[in-house]
Amino acid sequence: MKNKKQETIVGFFAVNFIITLLLGTQYFRNVGWNSVEMFFAVISLLSHFLSLYILLFFAIFIFNFVSTKEFLSDFLTIAVMVLFNCLIFIDVAIFRIFRFHINGLVLNLILTKGGWESLDFTKSTEAYLIIIAVALVLMQVTIYYYIKHFVHKRNVIIKKSFVYIFFFLFGLILLSDKFMYAYGDLYNITQITRHSKLYPLYQPLTIKKFAQKHLKLNNAETRSIHLKTKYSALSYPKQQLRYEKQTADFPNILIILIDSFRYDMFARDITPNIIKFSRDSMVFENHYSGGNCTRFGVFSIFYGLHGFYWNAILGERRSPILMDAMKNFGYEFKIFSATKLTFPEFTKTCFVNVDGKDIYDDPAAESKPEKDLEITERLIDYIEKPSPRAPFFAFMFLDCPHGSYGFPPEYEKFRPTVPEFNYLLLNKDNIQPVFNRYKNAIHYNDFLVGKIIESLKKTKILDNTVVIISGDHGEAFFEKGFYGHNRGFCMEQVKVPMIMRLPSKNPGRYSKLTSHADIVPTLLPMFGCVNDAADYSHGVSLTGAEEHRFAIVSSWDEMAMIYDGHTVVFPTESYKLSSLKIYDSDYKEIRNNSISEQFTPYLLKFQKELSYYLK
Repeated sequence: MKNKKQETIVGFFAVNFIITLLLGTQYFRNVGWNSVEMFFAVISLLSHFLSLYILLFFAIFIFNFVSTKEFLSDFLTIAVMVLFNCLIFIDVAIFRIFRFHINGLVLNLILTKGGWESLDFTKSTEAYLIIIAVALVLMQVTIYYYIKHFVHKRNVIIKKSFVYIFFFLFGLILLSDKFMYAYGDLYNITQITRHSKLYPLYQPLTIKKFAQKHLKLNNAETRSIHLKTKYSALSYPKQQLRYEKQTADFPNILIILIDSFRYDMFARDITPNIIKFSRDSMVFENHYSGGNCTRFGVFSIFYGLHGFYWNAILGERRSPILMDAMKNFGYEFKIFSATKLTFPEFTKTCFVNVDGKDIYDDPAAESKPEKDLEITERLIDYIEKPSPRAPFFAFMFLDCPHGSYGFPPEYEKFRPTVPEFNYLLLNKDNIQPVFNRYKNAIHYNDFLVGKIIESLKKTKILDNTVVIISGDHGEAFFEKGFYGHNRGFCMEQVKVPMIMRLPSKNPGRYSKLTSHADIVPTLLPMFGCVNDAADYSHGVSLTGAEEHRFAIVSSWDEMAMIYDGHTVVFPTESYKLSSLKIYDSDYKEIRNNSISEQFTPYLLKFQKELSYYLK
């Protein structure tokens, strides 16, 4: 390079890169001191921030190429580095306290009136932040003009060979980072996988599907290297669980989950068998899934935690305490699913400690109805097995109402319908036949659920069995402008039926606000657990008097707080820094600052919940 401006910028970026790395080492707080974990943390630190710096450099380079004003160029270059390292400094502080990065929730708390005050920052804290910002600006100005003077005085020239070596090393570091994470994910090396969110905007590489399909590495699921507890980033449970009044007479537990089973499909003409069963059960009429998609809906059932914890749990391959308790008390496990449980990664989360022989998630049948029938018959065969056995936990996941909405021809009750459809051509004017397909699919699943209930009655084990029937999420058909799920937080996507039959509880209907997160705190006391629910869950017992102020629903990069007829949606990922949005009961956006301000105290409380089970 012979352009002094470019060489000045290169030198300035190089010094700032070292500063960023020093700041970045603060992310190592929960990195274990073993060779594998430390090497990955260091190599991913280098790879990630080198990538960001290269992007910033090319942006500045393009600006300098089109700009002829030296002062403007100098100002922009310095300002970019000041802003970048300020953000890293703030992010490090937030990550150390809350264990998540700068996101839309943080910005809303800072920018909304009353939000900054609610953080209870002292005057000394505010003064400290101002001093740091001023010092950083002065330091950056000094570094930049020193390098600029040095380059001009010493006639520094960066050779092309140096550029080639730099990009070769960068490529080597980048590939080492990405393939190391991919290998760790493939073989469940938790020292690596738990750091998928260690740095802001970090993007891990996963190749599991490719490896299984093309490299035939189907044994990857059985190998794992587990993390030492002292290095875990999780404080889950918060307190060691204590059990009293233990007895060998534990109830069986059966959870039947119907994919995309939304609240208003629990109706006499659609689900007559479930309606009949509900008359002897507890029915929760204002119940919400923990997610608007399968991943977070199922996660909230088994962990009793907000979906925000998914990545931390997945990264450490941490088993649910509910499943651990049943395993310790000698339960048999039988998991039946019409779809593979490897994606979402339930075999690495909810069922990570369940023996593979007890998981049946690859039915031989081809169509959705046939797959659902096959797993139903397998569950019934297990229930009717004559030999004496330990109490069992069974989970069945039916799939017909998902996606293409499958059902046998004889269950075409709702018409008109269509044999197939194109998702891209759907709209509110042509959706009714597709909606009828969906209702027919649920109607068929109701028939299968009826068969299971009859089997429980036939074998006389129903009275000693906890039965839960619900959905992982709902399904929208343009009632509020959305189709399907995972596209918003309207009632059609997040509100689901909740029918629970407890041997020791009288039937009834309840209108209080409830959530999937409440299932674990309801079941765990059955084993004699005397801990407060807050020690291990964000939920409360469904049979207790305590009620939620709001329901929390998770998605990939957003969460929603449903409260008093309002839905507050806010982003949770660093790459999505938009402001919160508030919707009314018809899911129409409300643009009113005073309403935004009234939710600020709840957002602060919720922010604390997001870090409560993190060290």
